[in-house]
Amino acid sequence: MTIRVLAVADSDSYLKWACATLDRLGPADEAGLDRSAVIVKTPIAPTTSQIAAAVAGSSVVRPAVLPVRDLAAQIRDDTPDVVLIAATGPVAEVVARAIVAATGKRRPALVTGLPGMALPATPEGTGWRRWCDAFVVHSRLEIDAYREAFAAHDVAPEVPLAHLPFLEHMSASLGTEPVKRIVFAAQAKVPDNRPDRVALLDRLARLAEDEFEVIVKLRARKGERQTHNEAFPYDELWDTEHGQLGHRSDALRFVDGPMAEWLQPGSALMTVSSTAAMESLALGLSTVIIDDFGVSPELLNAPFAGSGCVMHVADAAEAFRTGGPEPDPAWLEDNYLHAAESELPGTVRDLAARRETGTLTSLAEVKPWLRARYLRMALQMYLPKFVYDVIRLSTRPVRLLFMDKKA
Repeated sequence: MTIRVLAVADSDSYLKWACATLDRLGPADEAGLDRSAVIVKTPIAPTTSQIAAAVAGSSVVRPAVLPVRDLAAQIRDDTPDVVLIAATGPVAEVVARAIVAATGKRRPALVTGLPGMALPATPEGTGWRRWCDAFVVHSRLEIDAYREAFAAHDVAPEVPLAHLPFLEHMSASLGTEPVKRIVFAAQAKVPDNRPDRVALLDRLARLAEDEFEVIVKLRARKGERQTHNEAFPYDELWDTEHGQLGHRSDALRFVDGPMAEWLQPGSALMTVSSTAAMESLALGLSTVIIDDFGVSPELLNAPFAGSGCVMHVADAAEAFRTGGPEPDPAWLEDNYLHAAESELPGTVRDLAARRETGTLTSLAEVKPWLRARYLRMALQMYLPKFVYDVIRLSTRPVRLLFMDKKA
């Protein structure tokens, strides 16, 4: 029996995770396993360059971009056994419900997850994914956290432990050369305010004055959409602020594309909380988690507490010159560099068998999460943009659907 697995992604980071996760299900030429990917059309769909960066190094061919109606029709006609829904919460739920509506009792198994470090397990994050048959986690600490979070919604999907998929091919072999280049992995959400982001650019530029090459690795260029909206893009801030900060315009270099291009011998990585830190650690490169703005769930860096890699930017130069911070081995094993064999291939086989025998759990009783936000996203995905905009701006009862309600 050939198991057909289709990944559906909505944005650049989810597409990267989806393609890499498909690759980790087994060798590219493994008999009995058919893998493919598509992108569902949304306002955050990746650009051509973002797609190229996301699929770089993957065996997945360039994915098509499909409206949700066409996607559901394709799944109905092609009948995949498993669909990996790799998307932001509201989009993931719209896609899941479109698939179930199109396929009925012969629906595919639905697998989902998050594309990086996923702690804390939030009520909202799991609420949008209560329909899943399996939720992929990447660290031992995430297993119980997500089982408990889903139990609070009265559902109990499988929670298979896997590796962050872009780490499995890495080995700790690049960290022997002195650090000459510092790569800062930027994020859209943290820090979330302009003063902190300007201050961070200033501190990075001071490292450049300390005879390091400093590269700011962006997730997107000006005007490009990404998984999370970025209110204050670093390259735009630098253009307007470097003079007032007293730095040359070329003190920092801004790049995009795959992170792997920049994690090379002689490089070190700095970030507030990016998953790129795990890539760097897996390669044996010096890695610093910046705590200038604190360590907290809001900054998404709480999982790094106890890692041995947390410090101020001002202390990083000396640390890099003396071999870099030493990560704690126990922390690595409990978190994202564990040595356990991935449970995901077995879970996919089991779910495909249950789909074949018609024993998947019925989703009829699982109602949409945060109904107003769900309806708003569904309208945005199903309707032409001009029609959606007319509805959004029309009468007050309809406008209530577009308010950011929490319940």
